[in-house]
Amino acid sequence: MIFYDDSADLEEHRVKYEFEDEDEYEYEYEYEFEENQHQLVGDIYNHCLYPTVSDALSYIIPLLIASVSFRILAQSRYIPVRVFHGGSIVFGLWVVQRYASECLYLFLTLVTVTYLILQLPRHCPRSPAVGFSCICIMLYGEKWMDPTSWHKVRGVIMIAAMKVVAVAFDEVVAPLPGALEYMGYVFCPATSIFGPWISYKDYTALYGAVNWSLQRVLLAVGYLLLALFFLSVSNCWAEWIFADSKWKWFEAYGDALSFRCSHYFISYTSGSLAVLGGFSSLASTVTKPWSIELPRSLVQVVIHWNIPMHTWLKIYVFRRSHVRFGKFGAVLLTYAASSLLHGLNFPLAAVLLSLGFYTYVEYQLRFLLAYVFDACIAAKNCADYKCIHKRTSSNCWWVSVINFIFSGLTVFHLAYLGLMFDTSEQQETGYSYTHTMDKWSSLGFASHWVVLATYFAYFLIK
Repeated sequence: MIFYDDSADLEEHRVKYEFEDEDEYEYEYEYEFEENQHQLVGDIYNHCLYPTVSDALSYIIPLLIASVSFRILAQSRYIPVRVFHGGSIVFGLWVVQRYASECLYLFLTLVTVTYLILQLPRHCPRSPAVGFSCICIMLYGEKWMDPTSWHKVRGVIMIAAMKVVAVAFDEVVAPLPGALEYMGYVFCPATSIFGPWISYKDYTALYGAVNWSLQRVLLAVGYLLLALFFLSVSNCWAEWIFADSKWKWFEAYGDALSFRCSHYFISYTSGSLAVLGGFSSLASTVTKPWSIELPRSLVQVVIHWNIPMHTWLKIYVFRRSHVRFGKFGAVLLTYAASSLLHGLNFPLAAVLLSLGFYTYVEYQLRFLLAYVFDACIAAKNCADYKCIHKRTSSNCWWVSVINFIFSGLTVFHLAYLGLMFDTSEQQETGYSYTHTMDKWSSLGFASHWVVLATYFAYFLIK
């Protein structure tokens, strides 16, 4: 027992023990918090990260093997060119059957019908007929196929359609390929599932070209690692970071980021397969995430979202329609063609057509501002050695401020446009009209109002 001489000693002893108990409680609380954090990270690894990466690798490895096998066949100097094309068809058929069996009959129909159209006499409108047949097949898949199956294989048909349209419109500068060459190009196993689009010229250049190197192997491995990283962000980290957000715009940014990262996964996977298949690093560069996540403008986002597809649209749609319909008409037709390639799905069409109007307004406004103020604030950045503007970010602080404001506006638009591509049940079958309208109305259609205000400002300045 402890005896106290007076009440002061008692109070001092009581306060001392109270503080000791409080320190012990805080220590226990901090220990439990750290333990919960470790447990949370462990749960993410065990229940999301590890299954996601392992499933992705088991899915991709057969594709990697098919691409390497095709490359070995292509670079062999002891086989005739017909064997090269035949091997491309065999490997391609195996890949399509394994990964997109639901659309194999549609794939074969597309290849057969378009090749027969190309055999028509020259005075017939063969190129438009090929494009029209591709649209019809896309419409068939959109309207009459099982929605889940079509959503899964739509990208495969899109890549094939881009290839056959390119061959049809290139016939004025290059002879039409034979049946074996044509099918070998369309079925190429390195590009038939995930893409990217590559030209017929790049495909034929593979035959007999020996370009094995450690640098290319490391590039393919690096692309694959980046693909897995972005897949983990899309499936695991983005949902964890933005899960408890109570601000709707923060939640919208999280859903849009998850969607963009899934696109980066597909893009880097296709780049890895293309490099292993023998294509050049330039042809295998599909996307540039930093130019999208830290953008200068929406124009830059559109260019770097899918570089091969942007090139295809510029060559076969924009340039051919610019002379007849002007810049604005050509822009709308380009985004309309992109919507058709994506299957006439309303949410995708709404996003793409919105992007067409957004980018046109932004480009025109910033071009006008750059001209009026003689400043480097246009949508496309000038090269350091080619910049003709008097005021640049290096000698004028407000140039950097204006570019930063437009960058923030671009991030705002991306969060708004990508909000609809969430992880709801409609993800497997494609998003509906009501889903799109509900998502955008929840944000008050803010992005569209901002663009209208931007266009009004451009109209006043002009």
